[in-house]
Amino acid sequence: MKQFAVIGLAIVAAMIGVSAERTIAQTAAPAIELESPNADVPHLGVDGVFTLDTSVPSSLHDPRNPARVEFYQMEQFSFYRDLQGEEPIAENCQYTYRGAAPDPFYYPQFQTSIWDLFELTSTDPACSGFQYVILRSPHGEPIHMHMRYGGEGTDFESLLNMSTGEADTTRLDPWWSLYCAEGVTACDV
Repeated sequence: MKQFAVIGLAIVAAMIGVSAERTIAQTAAPAIELESPNADVPHLGVDGVFTLDTSVPSSLHDPRNPARVEFYQMEQFSFYRDLQGEEPIAENCQYTYRGAAPDPFYYPQFQTSIWDLFELTSTDPACSGFQYVILRSPHGEPIHMHMRYGGEGTDFESLLNMSTGEADTTRLDPWWSLYCAEGVTACDV
């Protein structure tokens, strides 16, 4: 009987233009209901200026990592090449919060290893490389966060799955950027 239900889902998905594999995958595994570890923090803590931790070479020298990220009330993000915020990559990009997801490598062993998911809603072409942003929202003492992002051809799942990839020091993988509150270094001790 279950096989007929899956086939029926695939037919309906094809009729409305959704990938059958995606529909089956979404229904095959039960969704985990998670809340951000920062649910009780205003704006999930995604408000303020964060800069790369200059004491961590793998984060500092990874070309994927903007040197500075500015957040305004978890709705507007700006990305900069330099720590001072004088060389913009993309500014005032508008986002919508899409929920929280477990890190596929560290969760559930580490119950707070949860990523907050943000999707671009503005149409500025400069922002298009940051279509999907996932954050291990600000946490710890001193406060720090981790960020991954991707443009077209990326999705939340591919960003999350970077945690499970093979270690490759030539590509600085897995991708674990480390950002501190502005003016702080060595923030993940």
